[in-house]
Amino acid sequence: MEQFAFIIALLLIGIVLQKADAPVDFAKSLNFFVIYVSLPATVLTQVPKIHFDFSALGVILMPWLLLPIVIVFVIVMTRNHPPHVRAALLLVMPLGNTSFVGIPIVHTLLGEGAIPYVLMYDQFGTFLILSLYGAAVIARYETGTFHKRLIVKKLLLFPPFIFLVLALFLGDMPVVTQPYLKLLSSTLVPLALVSVGYSMKFGGEINYSLFAQSLVLKLIIMPLIAFGILFAMGTDPLALKTAVLESGMPSMITAGALAIAAGFAPELSAALVGYGIFVSLITLPLISYLLENIR
Repeated sequence: MEQFAFIIALLLIGIVLQKADAPVDFAKSLNFFVIYVSLPATVLTQVPKIHFDFSALGVILMPWLLLPIVIVFVIVMTRNHPPHVRAALLLVMPLGNTSFVGIPIVHTLLGEGAIPYVLMYDQFGTFLILSLYGAAVIARYETGTFHKRLIVKKLLLFPPFIFLVLALFLGDMPVVTQPYLKLLSSTLVPLALVSVGYSMKFGGEINYSLFAQSLVLKLIIMPLIAFGILFAMGTDPLALKTAVLESGMPSMITAGALAIAAGFAPELSAALVGYGIFVSLITLPLISYLLENIR
């Protein structure tokens, strides 16, 4: 579980840096690098690895099936809250930390055989949703109006989406570039987590009732819904367990970074990402235990 220790350490570094004489807009500067450099490099290295497997259709479809359900939950939960709060939850609630947290914890709980399902859920689901849906949410709530042309423009100019298209068309990058792309890609999680830790503050504009409701939705309700759908589909037990655990992962680090960079309730966004990781260390093993006793 060294990965979890590393995650916690990076969050703590960000929290400690709150006491330092950091430059103005320190977190936004980190997020800018993540969005324009780290994330595109990750796209170029990871997307060519995608291999469609019809036996894992339920795993691939699950994040897309959960997306509209979570959107409805968020709209209801935020009906009496400002638009920037709704925008934050629309970004961080549907998207889970299905790779950096997902891989080590699923490997620990289910074994090596579950990792291909993790990659399918992450790359066909979470990653594509981030690039497509994430850009649309940012475009919609940064302007305050639903302008289709502006959303399309924002999407087409969103760096991860541009590089997603390139990666799908070009496939594997030239061998000579791969070590450098991996090096740039490796900066994504450290920079994003430090930024999240730096932005984590209890107090201020955080609505604790909404914060608690959001954690329950993300870490408990979403995996329960996923279990119901996959069970009804007759999904293979290992694929089912993997997809349920993936659906119950804490909020995606990059989604939190995007919300913070866009000014969408940054304290709430950072708290859901950061504290969600700590809470998931309890909920995910519990979900795994329940799954073992049900199936």
